[in-house]
Amino acid sequence: MRKFLKIFAYDFKITIRQREAMFWLLIFPVLIMIILGFVFGSAGDVKLKVGIVDLDGSPVSRAIVEAFEGIDAIVTEVGSEDEERAAIRDGDRNGIIIISEGFGEQVTSGLQGELTIIINRSEITTAQITSSTLRGIIDEIGQRMSGAPEIIEVNEEEAQDVKDFEYIDFMVPGIIAITLMFGGLMGYNLEIASYREKGILRRIKVSPLSLPTFLAGGIFNVLVFTLVQTVLLLLVGTLVFNLSINANYLYLAVLVLIGALSFLALGFLIASLTKNMRSASLAANAVSMPMMFLSGVFFSVDWVPAPLKIIAQCLPLYYLGDGLREVMTNSAGLLDIWLDLVVLVGMGLIAFIASVRFFRWE
Repeated sequence: MRKFLKIFAYDFKITIRQREAMFWLLIFPVLIMIILGFVFGSAGDVKLKVGIVDLDGSPVSRAIVEAFEGIDAIVTEVGSEDEERAAIRDGDRNGIIIISEGFGEQVTSGLQGELTIIINRSEITTAQITSSTLRGIIDEIGQRMSGAPEIIEVNEEEAQDVKDFEYIDFMVPGIIAITLMFGGLMGYNLEIASYREKGILRRIKVSPLSLPTFLAGGIFNVLVFTLVQTVLLLLVGTLVFNLSINANYLYLAVLVLIGALSFLALGFLIASLTKNMRSASLAANAVSMPMMFLSGVFFSVDWVPAPLKIIAQCLPLYYLGDGLREVMTNSAGLLDIWLDLVVLVGMGLIAFIASVRFFRWE
């Protein structure tokens, strides 16, 4: 027990003497909690965008339109059928409701009136919410009109020219993006911090082996494993979960390499600014964890409060996930994701230049 207490006291003293470690261990989690509390606590309600096509024009159909317009959780747009179908194809609607001609006459005669709802299935994380919400509201309207929700028959139609994705198609690009981020922030760069702490970098500096050669070997090793990880994830997703891949594999490989190099540069910057491996690991975790939860890799940022959307669009992981998703699911080319590439390359260059400026051999 005495030896245990001595070791505990020794490690405790070392930890509290490291100001960087204390910041990442105690202060940073509190800051994250405060930020998320303000973001989620002060944000307004998230609203669905729903288009309504009134082909009937009767007092009954107009009453339904007015009922939807009076719901705060829904942004209602009334237009022609062509306009609303075009809007859902362009991704400007979560769903549309088409009130068929003769609807009012059918309902007033005690017959079932027909409504058609069309859900934007490309909005993977909101499609089910939209469908259940619209059906629930329509049932409530039917209940108030006649005392029986069955007075309104709801037909659900597939949106034309809108790709129907499963959540796995949304999730796998996000997992690949997270893998690239952690590989860059938590992989070889922590070894660099460890080498500095153990004095290995100092010995390399005076040896015939040049630092660029030494680093290039490690970086190439990381890139090889990055490609292997990506291929493995794609194989598992395809074989086990029936992942739909519509990508040009050359474009996908280019994006994966750019993403890996960008986060490697960011990792080198962290290793350059921190004093030892422990503080480098804590700093890398402090950078990666908020990005993992706030960058929209597991959920669509279209379905989040506005402050959170702004935060997500300030994080590099958001652009890597967006680029991978566009290439893998929408068959996008490199020109189509130019903004994602510019942000990743820009971040990589800035981090690399800063890491060279602040790099320490000891």
